Amino acid sequence: MLTNLRSANIVKSFKILKGNARVSVISDLIWSIPFNFFHFYLSLYMKNLGITNSQIGILIAIEFVAGSIISFFSSVIVDALGRKKATMIFELICWPGAMFIFFMANSFWLFAVAFFLQSFMRISLVSFNLMIVEDSDNEQRIAAFNLLSIVAILSGVMTPLAGLLVKEFGIIRAERLLLAFTAVLTFATIIIRNHYYTETSVGSKILSRYKKHRFKTIMKDAISKGPYKEALQVLKTEKEIMLIICVFILYNVYVPIGTHTSLYYVPYITEVLRIEASAASILGSINAIIILLVNILIIPIISRYNKLKTLIVGIIMQGLALGIFMVMPPSNFSIVVANIVILSIGFSILKPFIDTVLAEFTEVAARSGIYSLAYTAISISSGLLGLVSGYIYALRPRLLYLLPILILLICIVLLLILKNVNLETIE
Repeated sequence: MLTNLRSANIVKSFKILKGNARVSVISDLIWSIPFNFFHFYLSLYMKNLGITNSQIGILIAIEFVAGSIISFFSSVIVDALGRKKATMIFELICWPGAMFIFFMANSFWLFAVAFFLQSFMRISLVSFNLMIVEDSDNEQRIAAFNLLSIVAILSGVMTPLAGLLVKEFGIIRAERLLLAFTAVLTFATIIIRNHYYTETSVGSKILSRYKKHRFKTIMKDAISKGPYKEALQVLKTEKEIMLIICVFILYNVYVPIGTHTSLYYVPYITEVLRIEASAASILGSINAIIILLVNILIIPIISRYNKLKTLIVGIIMQGLALGIFMVMPPSNFSIVVANIVILSIGFSILKPFIDTVLAEFTEVAARSGIYSLAYTAISISSGLLGLVSGYIYALRPRLLYLLPILILLICIVLLLILKNVNLETIE
């Protein structure tokens, strides 16, 4: 199934989609470009406004620690409000709301407020994923996640446009222009998308069950008897799901530190590797192009082989690239480009499996609870790692990548264990 779908063209994948899944992909296409624009230079923007390396680590920790608490209640909130309403409310908070504070920020505490608002993304992540996977068959789910990945990649190709703004107006003014643009566009997209969304069948049944109860009662009952209990039972009894969840959590903890989405990525390139800020956006475009090419040309071929072995290869490539980042000489653009290619290929090989595995291997009744517990674990771990990483970067930046390399090694061990477990559904 996965191989056949990867071989199909983008238009055919889009035609597979129906209802909420189609609306989700279209809306994501609209705002992925401004998101990549503002996020790429966000860390340099903060540093130019006086935020230190260690404070960046604290800000990451604030977002993820707050997110861990919010994640724990996300399943209950999504069930109580409904998937549709929860998606609209909390995306308004974590996108245009946070963008406005980032735009106005001139101190550590205002940035802390913005990162706190972004932590509500943990609720919208659960509801948004449920809007895609519920009322969709497995083929539609894979098509949706595949297209969402391609949309994110294509938006990254346009990152050099943000670099032109930085070169023309400077970091602070250019970033504020991008933040304002992102806030307006995301606000409009959220409102319009909500108009076309319909509550899922599972969400409607849960809402009707909760209709006569107060929100406080819903929260209490759901925590003690609801999706969390069901989710924990699934994780206890299903070894395959438990291992997959562990890999999913570890990889998502790795992403904000070890990949191109990290807040340390651009500072490391500009400060340690001494690449100009405007030229750094070219690396973002190269990264996006390589990921796109791998998704179109390589994934359909390697999907025919043992998937777990392929994932291990992808992890090894990412670990190798991070190791090279640690030791490469400064002011050598060609070596940086070559290393970005290695990192991007490894990233492309691993990510499709991570994006679809939860939808494939979780029971419908326990899915929201499993998503919530997974994102809670991701938030707690990422918060601790973010705090530590900030101090490591301030002390010696080149040591930063030891942490993600260690996480990747643990992922390899888990995948090797998974090879010995019967996983007929993905083989």
